[in-house]
Amino acid sequence: MSKVLISFIGTGPLVNKGAQGEEKSAREYRRASYHLGEENLGEYSFMAAALYETQNIDKVILIGTAHCMWEEVYRYFQEKNGGVIDEDVYCEIAEHCEAATSKSDLFIPHVKEIEAAIGKDAHLALIRYGVNEEEINENINIILQLNKLLSTGDELIVDVTHSFRSLPITIMNLLLYLKNVSSKNIKISHIYYSMIEMNKEYGYAPIVDLKKILKLNDWIVGAMAFKQYGNAYQIAGLLQQEDTDVTNRLKHFSDVMNLNHLYAISQETQSLRALMKKDFDSMLPEMIVKPVVKDFLNNFKGTEQNPALFQYQLAQWQFKHMNYAAALISLQESILSYACQTANHNPFDKDERQSIKDVICSDKEFIPFELRGVYFEITKNRNVVAHALESNFSSGKIIESLRTSLITAGKYIK
Repeated sequence: MSKVLISFIGTGPLVNKGAQGEEKSAREYRRASYHLGEENLGEYSFMAAALYETQNIDKVILIGTAHCMWEEVYRYFQEKNGGVIDEDVYCEIAEHCEAATSKSDLFIPHVKEIEAAIGKDAHLALIRYGVNEEEINENINIILQLNKLLSTGDELIVDVTHSFRSLPITIMNLLLYLKNVSSKNIKISHIYYSMIEMNKEYGYAPIVDLKKILKLNDWIVGAMAFKQYGNAYQIAGLLQQEDTDVTNRLKHFSDVMNLNHLYAISQETQSLRALMKKDFDSMLPEMIVKPVVKDFLNNFKGTEQNPALFQYQLAQWQFKHMNYAAALISLQESILSYACQTANHNPFDKDERQSIKDVICSDKEFIPFELRGVYFEITKNRNVVAHALESNFSSGKIIESLRTSLITAGKYIK
């Protein structure tokens, strides 16, 4: 596991040059004293240097356009690490980068020399300006390739101080993608931004840690998992320190949802209603937990005393969220519960449910003929799916049959 610094390189401040007062890059970084909290990291010419020297970095990945000040990166690290600056190399890099524009190829001379000057397994990633969709897509592909440079369990420290503001925004989202999707279990521990513009007022550049973005991203991922699958494990984990009771409720609810334990789901859904009255200490649970729970509970209004209707509504929710196997089970059981309720049998008693099932199979008039047909159709498709039976029905036909069955069953189960 390595601590990896991913930092953006800029072009330096603009100054007035020429008779027309045209603004151009001065090709030099403005030195600043960087402060991380109460700690003075020292004076550096760019943020990556400050983090490189103070954060025990194992690997460095620098990102920038061909116009960025790569010559200053070469100069700084060559001097810092006790190397001798090759003036020819420095000048060639400077001349090339100063002349580069948004139309230039993704190339700068002496990349290997710059990486060697930095050391620590350094890698330079050249990107486009991102002025149109084509360039944005190219940048996405370039950044996603950085995954190949990372190892399992790596910790990323991301610095978004320099470069065009649009590029860090784009690339931050890609890094979040890598964090959530990569099989390498990558951790982003810090997202640093140095407020260089505050140097005049404070006499130093305060470094702020935007890692709250990571927490917000975790909440968003958790909310989406709940909305799509009824899976509240991530939200429960995020609430662990704030409220263990809510955490346990959400975990248990997720367990029974994943088991499709219909009776337990009904009970746990009622338990979830208590969360709507809960006052959370922090804003994120208040803004995320309650809305997603409320959205889920809205599907089951008026079902508290009607097991058949609850199971039917659950089948509807499962179908909408493409959990078709669970929807087949829930719809089949909802019809059986409907028949139990119609015959004044206990829908939660195993023996009574079995006796009603036998009657449905033997008595064509026990429940509406159309609903009886839906029951047999659903049972057949459920058996095909659950028992890996050969069938002339494709998956698409089974799903379409389920859709039609839900519409038909809805005429009776109310």
